[in-house]
Amino acid sequence: MEKRLMECNDGNNLQQSRLAMPESKCDCHLLLVILVFISAIMSVQSSMDRGPASPDSMFCSHFWSTADADHYKLLENGEVAELVLDRVAAAGFASNTRYLFGRISIQMKLHPGDSAGTVTTFYTSSLSGKHDELDFEFLGNEIGKPYVLQTNVYAAGVGDREQRIKLWFDPTADFHNYTIHWNKKIIIFMVDETPIRVYRNNEDLGVPYPCRQPMSVFASLWNGEEWATQSGAIKLNWAKAPFAARYRGYDVQGCEVPWYKGHIAPCISRNSDALLNKATIQDLDVEQLVRLQWVTENMLVYDYCTDVYRYPDPHPECTRNSVLLDLGSEFQAHDSFSYKMDSHTSIW
Repeated sequence: MEKRLMECNDGNNLQQSRLAMPESKCDCHLLLVILVFISAIMSVQSSMDRGPASPDSMFCSHFWSTADADHYKLLENGEVAELVLDRVAAAGFASNTRYLFGRISIQMKLHPGDSAGTVTTFYTSSLSGKHDELDFEFLGNEIGKPYVLQTNVYAAGVGDREQRIKLWFDPTADFHNYTIHWNKKIIIFMVDETPIRVYRNNEDLGVPYPCRQPMSVFASLWNGEEWATQSGAIKLNWAKAPFAARYRGYDVQGCEVPWYKGHIAPCISRNSDALLNKATIQDLDVEQLVRLQWVTENMLVYDYCTDVYRYPDPHPECTRNSVLLDLGSEFQAHDSFSYKMDSHTSIW
């Protein structure tokens, strides 16, 4: 794959306007002091917010840009990436490394206000014909209505396994952590410390599972108005552009597969078990199960497993992936356990 590497530098030079020089020598000195003071403040702010990115910075080290410099911006010396969507272009970035299994995590802060029609993503994909893919997709909404978080799983080119939830916080107010735990037996999608979805390896039932194709890590911000908000009824309002989302705190621990002459054998052998046992969650503990049930009962707005109109015949994996089944077995040994979300938790 040809990589269009981004130059990891600021490229934004401060431009100072010419000021008419006063006749008074005293006024000239005062004006010079004020000008130097303002210039210093602007320089510090520029360095903090949009300073040149070090080649060793987070995003220069791990990613390459799929957009131009107007739509992919590095902030805070390359530790924060901003994607920008406008009429001209969408934006995205991709990892330099591929993985087969691991824990993949990033912090995101979404565009506030009217975001209807936008889709902001963090996902993995093998980019092959019958590709594997694990998705976090944030579907924008009108002002006053919350984002919807959609997760999806593709294996061997087979997808259409969407789940959608509402979030219990405002994802535009601050950064939050979004993590994929992916190993040989289970995939777990997590928001901060809360699991929101479990997808198990059910190959014994004839259900494909992403375990043979290494995947790269991607993020993007694009126009999905044909389907993203209320099934496409609400379109993107370009008068509100540009739309922007920020990413930081990327963290990955997984089995790497080099682009050239890379083999998956070390990742699927037992030699990788120690790495994956340390890096990923192999199964949910009781508290995590209860958190997941809380999300399922209170936040879930769509589940392909219960969509009898699209799928009259139920998917065989749905019963095994049910959190209620897990809780039933766990609570036999923990019937006195109870859990409540923090008192400040609410739908924003």
